[in-house]
Amino acid sequence: MFKDILYYKPNLHEVIMRYKSLYATHEPGHIIVYAIPSFNPPEQPPSLNQVDFAQDLHDYLNIFLRNYEAQIEQTRPILDDLIPSFGLFFGIGDYSAFIAGDVIFTPDTSWAAPVIHDWSDLDKLELREDNYWEQLLERSIAYILHFTRPASIPIVRGFYSPLDMAHALRGEALFTDFFDNPEQVHRLMLFSTQAVIWNARRLRSVIGEYFNGNIAGAWLPPGTICMSEDIACMISPRTYAKFARPYTQQVIDAFGYGQIHTHSLGLRGIPEITQLHNLVGLQISDDPNTPRAFEQLDDLLPKVHGVPITIGCTSSDIYQSFTDLRSKYSLTFAASVGNVEEGSDLVNFVRSFEHN
Repeated sequence: MFKDILYYKPNLHEVIMRYKSLYATHEPGHIIVYAIPSFNPPEQPPSLNQVDFAQDLHDYLNIFLRNYEAQIEQTRPILDDLIPSFGLFFGIGDYSAFIAGDVIFTPDTSWAAPVIHDWSDLDKLELREDNYWEQLLERSIAYILHFTRPASIPIVRGFYSPLDMAHALRGEALFTDFFDNPEQVHRLMLFSTQAVIWNARRLRSVIGEYFNGNIAGAWLPPGTICMSEDIACMISPRTYAKFARPYTQQVIDAFGYGQIHTHSLGLRGIPEITQLHNLVGLQISDDPNTPRAFEQLDDLLPKVHGVPITIGCTSSDIYQSFTDLRSKYSLTFAASVGNVEEGSDLVNFVRSFEHN
């Protein structure tokens, strides 16, 4: 199905060197650029709530594999810094259901129902390799490796942070628990930390490393774990520093390096998140009904402790702000573009500054 990765990304080794240069220094001027055109998949996947994973797992995965091959074929002329990498999609329920909890499916996503209704329920949770969702994840990864590994197409897998995991297991009650049951929250955070590490070690042992590192669109230093800190957007920076950051740090320490995903809703908490040690990157997704993160860079970037930020933007954003931002910071621009030609023009613009 897939051709060798160098067919899709002929500048792969140049791209990897660019990432290594980014991580090697805190000096400004190291710019990574993604140019991402819109894509209409040739096959429409079935609604998640209509899939029988026991019977149709391979058929379901095959649709996504074929669609992804079509996507990277389309974007092949864009010589940007986005490395082809394929990820599983079962919604988000599987991120905690490998512990416990019924997965609730809608047509286009999923989540796992909370399982800690009383604090005694925490003592009943255990990490079992025969859990249905743990087995499904491992089988799915093993299956897609038959198609992606011969072509050296990396598989990407992110994980909940301990805070996101605690929220999935406890539900909305967690937000008052910080004040009403702080000791129990710390117990839950410790268990969530252990669960993230356990699951990540199992799945990463199947996935392995690529090009002497880890791949999540970006090339990342070997031992980098990618986690979401979505729930950090819903709490104060002080609460994050007390109840979340120490546990996210434990996960990073267990692997070596960390990359964090969060949202524009929670920009006030990013100065706390970026105090994590061995954090090699922070990716910010824009939320509806909030100002775009790109529009707040002047306030945000001086507060991120030198951690490289991946920021969503448009071509116009880059053309208008590139010279000023490049002189002060190192950044990854994740630019949405209208088509392949626009993407190539944008990459050529960014590259024209590399030797200036």
